[in-house]
Amino acid sequence: MSIKKTYVTTVKPFELSQKEKLGEKWLLLESDSDCSVFLSWHWIGNWLDLVTDKLFLVEAYRDDQVVGLGFFVEKTRKIFGCFTVKQWWLHRTGDQQQDQIWVEYNDFLLDESCSVVVREEMVKAVADFDPSVKEVIIGLSASEKLDFFTESFAKLNFLATTAVETNGYLASLSCINGDYLNKTLSKNTRLQISRSKKILQSQGQLSFEVFSSPQKLVELYPKIASIHIDKWQATNEGSGFSNPLFEDFHQSMALNNTNNMVQIAVLTLNEAELGYLVNFVYNNKVYFYLSALQKSSDNKIKIGLTLHSEAMKHYAELGIESYDFLGGEARYKKSLSNEKSRLEMKCFYRNEFILRFESQLKKFKMRTIQIFTKYLK
Repeated sequence: MSIKKTYVTTVKPFELSQKEKLGEKWLLLESDSDCSVFLSWHWIGNWLDLVTDKLFLVEAYRDDQVVGLGFFVEKTRKIFGCFTVKQWWLHRTGDQQQDQIWVEYNDFLLDESCSVVVREEMVKAVADFDPSVKEVIIGLSASEKLDFFTESFAKLNFLATTAVETNGYLASLSCINGDYLNKTLSKNTRLQISRSKKILQSQGQLSFEVFSSPQKLVELYPKIASIHIDKWQATNEGSGFSNPLFEDFHQSMALNNTNNMVQIAVLTLNEAELGYLVNFVYNNKVYFYLSALQKSSDNKIKIGLTLHSEAMKHYAELGIESYDFLGGEARYKKSLSNEKSRLEMKCFYRNEFILRFESQLKKFKMRTIQIFTKYLK
């Protein structure tokens, strides 16, 4: 005779004074979870310190054992400049400055043995907690995980719209027996890497190192910031290093570098540093977060490809399972990866007239733009 498990889910306001106690609970559940680095306490604990709006904690228990945790930040927006809509953001804030640290593989932290059931219980608790919350935004998440949210919210008469969608790229290192570059990459990519490396080596001593000590990370970040700002300052997004919240977050991650999670790979030629990769290493997986590369006047020198190939070789030799380039389109990601996935951010909203009307207007606007764009071509 099987014994039915009892699940209890609560939603309540959260104060930072509760952080230390909650951290112990989070770490305990993290050990039973198959989560990404973005749901580790090292990431979440530092993220909580930059949140300025109302926080709500969702907790799920099975027979008095915690099996689900998640944080929502409350935000409001205006529809048509006059109707106020209350939103809840999962592990994000809805504020561009605060969200520039950028979370991916977003989800609740869940006990892997009962993740599907618990996720649905937590969604129901969120929907029932405050009917004045009209929108729940979740992402960037793997599409297959977001499908579970879509099904759960649909049962509660919520509708959904996609806010962001992109591709993610990953190199599976474990299935290649340590010879990833030769067995997986195209002939053209291998040629570019080999040629670039030979040219650099002909100019002197080329070296590759990975650093994880807090002191060294803090020393390297200003150098990375300078290159990164120079490249991205003129773009719409700008460089995160121009954002004090972004800088403070990563300084804190570096200074409290639990289990050497933050690692910076450096490519050096004759003691001159050519490029940097900021990676997160967690649960035997590498997450490539950002790069800062010096410019080269020789278009045959591919500093980024060379640096990534050295990093992938390094981590493959350590027995690392995968090297994740995360979301976003870029030629080098396609060239260096052997797996592709879909990442999305969705807004789940209550089935109410004003929200449906706004959604239809947005769709009409997008279709009109597409028609005119096609016509003008």
